[in-house]
Amino acid sequence: MTRLLARWIFPVDQPPIGRGILEIVDGIISAVEPLTGQPDSETVDLGNVAIIPGLVNAHAHLEFSSLDFPIEPALPFTDWISRLLTHRRERAGSLGEYIKVGAREAAAAGSTLIGDIVTGDWSPDCVPDDGPSIVAFRELIGLLPEQVTLQLDFATQHIADCRVANREGQGGPVPAISPHAPYSVCPELFHKLIDLAHAEDVPLCIHLAETQAELELLKSGTGELFEMLTRFDLWREGTIPKGTRPMDYLQPLARLPHALIAHGNYLADDEIDFLAAHPNIATVFCPRTHAFFHHVDHPWERLLDTGASVCIGTDGRSSNPDYSLWSELQFLAQQSNPARFPQILDAGTRQGARALGLENETGTITTDKRADLTVISLEESITTDPWAALFASTTGSISTFVNGSRIRTVRS
Repeated sequence: MTRLLARWIFPVDQPPIGRGILEIVDGIISAVEPLTGQPDSETVDLGNVAIIPGLVNAHAHLEFSSLDFPIEPALPFTDWISRLLTHRRERAGSLGEYIKVGAREAAAAGSTLIGDIVTGDWSPDCVPDDGPSIVAFRELIGLLPEQVTLQLDFATQHIADCRVANREGQGGPVPAISPHAPYSVCPELFHKLIDLAHAEDVPLCIHLAETQAELELLKSGTGELFEMLTRFDLWREGTIPKGTRPMDYLQPLARLPHALIAHGNYLADDEIDFLAAHPNIATVFCPRTHAFFHHVDHPWERLLDTGASVCIGTDGRSSNPDYSLWSELQFLAQQSNPARFPQILDAGTRQGARALGLENETGTITTDKRADLTVISLEESITTDPWAALFASTTGSISTFVNGSRIRTVRS
């Protein structure tokens, strides 16, 4: 048994606990409560720190961990896509090693669960044994009708491979699928992948309402995405019916227990209302990537105020300097009213776990859940307001525990 004492514990599903004790038995949380009296000799006093649930990075592209800086310039978006594809095509080394490096970086900065978009020759062996839990979303791309069968085969095999790894006790990833985006997946493939996700009970993620260029392509079949797809000989008239909207992709997702839309930067009011009525569809906001692309204000606050589910991701190093989910939360907190701080932490923990289908195992500091924890050093000068202490701009020394075992400590 391990007993940890901290200045503050943030369970997320209940108010912060001052001078809190967290008890762990065999990697599972057995008790969380305020300290009464003096700690016993077996209690480890961590000092002036906050213990929060392990952070959940709900949308990442770990394969781009080899990039030292985001791919510039960010605009036009289709030029950025072309440079991204060139990087993927020309990079040297093992895909598995890139993913392991990215996973370890994310874990060192506090993430204990990651929703990773996986591509190419990915296999369960790409997941590090000593890192965070991974929900592996197999990316599927097929705008042409003749690509549908092959992409469905890829998705089915991916689910089977992940489940075999888990049955063999390898600590393998959770299977999930990702029809990439409306401009790269034809409607037939999109609907068949929803059928597959429903039948196999796996999460599904799609990039949606990400750019104005996407909205223009859906509405009128024009713009920079149309020009790019035509240049790649991937566009056929009528592939996407004119007048299509993100709503046409949201509605079919309503039947899935766990669906995610990555970004959601340009959701219309009725689409926000739809998401509020369907909290099984989570919007993954990637704050620093959003800033990198110079998007207009994200509707995350409106989504929260209507009751919609919002979680947080880092996207990839192609649009973000690192995989630190804590840096995303700090970035968001520094631009927000302090009254939003509890919602920001909730989005970075419980809501991400719920979106990924693991809310019964992790995401809050609750008895009988895994001891997935992030420990963050606090400023000495802030002692009375737990939320101000947690989100002070200088906080950053992090320790990460997965299943009660400490991974490593870094300065984020």
